[in-house]
Amino acid sequence: MDALLLIARLVLFGVFAVAGVGKLADLAGSRQAMRDFGVPEPLATPAGLTLPILEIIVALLLLPVATAAWGALGALLLLLAFVAVISVNLARGKTPDCHCFGQIHSAPAGRSTLIRNGVLALLALLIAVPAFSGSAGASITGWTDDLSGLGWAVLIGGIAIIAVIGAMGWLLTHLLGQNGRLLVRLDAVEAALRENNLLAAEEEDAEEEEEGLAIGTPAPAFALANLQGETTSLESLKAAGQPVLLVFSDPGCVPCNALLPDIGRWQKEHTKRLTVAVVTRGGAEANQGKASEHGLTHVLIQKDWEVAQAYESGGTPSGVVVRPDGTIGSMVAPGGEAIRTLMQQALSGKLPERAAQPKAPRPAPRKAAQQPAMNLGKPAPDFELSDLQGASVSLKDFQGSPIAILFWNPGCGFCQRMLGDLKSWESERPADAPRLLVVSTGEVETNRALGLASPVLLDEGFSTGRAFGASGTPSAILVDGEGRIGSGIAVGAPSVLGLLRGEAPAPIGGNGAVEPDAPKSPAIGEPAPALTLQDLDGQTIDLADHQGTRTLLLFWNPGCGFCQQMLDELKEWERKPPKGAPKLLVVSSGSVEENRALGFRSPVVLDPHFSAGSSFGTDGTPSAIMIDARGKVASKLAVGAPEVMELARSRSDQKRKLATR
Repeated sequence: MDALLLIARLVLFGVFAVAGVGKLADLAGSRQAMRDFGVPEPLATPAGLTLPILEIIVALLLLPVATAAWGALGALLLLLAFVAVISVNLARGKTPDCHCFGQIHSAPAGRSTLIRNGVLALLALLIAVPAFSGSAGASITGWTDDLSGLGWAVLIGGIAIIAVIGAMGWLLTHLLGQNGRLLVRLDAVEAALRENNLLAAEEEDAEEEEEGLAIGTPAPAFALANLQGETTSLESLKAAGQPVLLVFSDPGCVPCNALLPDIGRWQKEHTKRLTVAVVTRGGAEANQGKASEHGLTHVLIQKDWEVAQAYESGGTPSGVVVRPDGTIGSMVAPGGEAIRTLMQQALSGKLPERAAQPKAPRPAPRKAAQQPAMNLGKPAPDFELSDLQGASVSLKDFQGSPIAILFWNPGCGFCQRMLGDLKSWESERPADAPRLLVVSTGEVETNRALGLASPVLLDEGFSTGRAFGASGTPSAILVDGEGRIGSGIAVGAPSVLGLLRGEAPAPIGGNGAVEPDAPKSPAIGEPAPALTLQDLDGQTIDLADHQGTRTLLLFWNPGCGFCQQMLDELKEWERKPPKGAPKLLVVSSGSVEENRALGFRSPVVLDPHFSAGSSFGTDGTPSAIMIDARGKVASKLAVGAPEVMELARSRSDQKRKLATR
């Protein structure tokens, strides 16, 4: 028993000694960890220094038998405090970096951190109870009393060998780190020389052929799940009207992981000038930890390499810029340094203006689908896809009768909202109406659960949709009985349903697409659209009753990952609103229970079909608009968490500035 207690004390000594020394070696990180866990700013600096000192004191108290009881008690109290603080943050949906061992090891706090601290707390308790009864285990030096001269020589020699190995390991680690820093600096020097045309001509001639699609060509559309399970499309990334930098990554790629801190910083610092999105693979679990560690947003999961291949990216990390008009803005930048250079070029507006020279075709595992302009009467692109039973189906199987091809995404909110109307059309399909063929992304079970009577084919990479010129969902096109294009692309639920009902399509644009009826935001100074909805208690709330005070209308979705990410910040704003802040009225989809669980102090009204949101010109969440005391629109629509919070923090004397942005 004495030997076991000694081993337990040595284990706790090692844990607390390493944790304390590691934190002292990185006091800046220790202070930041305090802030991340909710310690007020004035206390973060002293707490960041006090904690590692306490850990070292506890470690030293654990060694002598005489003080082991107090060391075990101190360890127990610290570990219980760690468990409590981590539990509170996890309950709030936060996973701050634990900084448990300072520079030596750090990772986002999670369930494994709680389990580890719980086991160590139990170990400290098992030491403390007998120690206060007078039995703290064997002395750390007592076993040396019977050593002979040879034994002491072996002991001292073993300690010396361990010290030498440790010193060599430390030296090797620092040499490798220094080597890595030198390589990064050399890359930076080479990039600067190339930018100023000082690179030797023979080196330029030896460069590999540039990768990527030709500059100015349409960027391949995609719709991928993010870490919250929502579907994010290229169209939604372009919604801010600014360039989009796509970074192709992989969770097992070391250079990719080295670039993630920069990406997190870019997303925070340049959110109003450039949208940065990471397109990776491996599932949400493989990417969630790194995203939390570096504060990443816009992390999209491709099933394999389908999006990277569509952009003709040959490896990871690599990056490409998509212009606000949806065309390719750069060649593919391979490697971390090239991506950093591309980032600076995009921010400074120095991206190449010329179209890339044609390149010789090269083999690829999967050829990217083209986006031809659809012309009436031309043969429709052929395809062969699997249905929900696994059978292979091609367009030729439908020749002889006209069909409407509906491009669909089960995770698309606009698709979900038109599902009832689509099923009604299926059940009462006119005799002269075309047959419906649904080409959908998503899994078999997800599509089967839709309950559609029409055949559903799976198009995981949306390659068939792009081949027909579709860039989003829901959209549809008619193909006649001879396999020729019979209409332009109908985009959006109203246009799609109109196409199925045989209504006259809207005028066809240059690419053959029917222009969607996008929601239109009311102009500043116009009376706000009427809004009368029920709150969570079933009481009717009328926006007109809010006249006399400024009101911020916040359009919300409890299942929206971006809404969830800003929830804590919004609730803190509710708790301590700045002077002159507007009143908040949350217009939300979802159920009463889902919205009640959010814990808003402000009134929440339910808009299950998002009709109120559409009347104010928004088609996504989170978004917000300001209504003045006279019931008139006082700002443009704010889209995304940063713009929404900026609008919320505006004072009444700032409304003119916000309105004219």
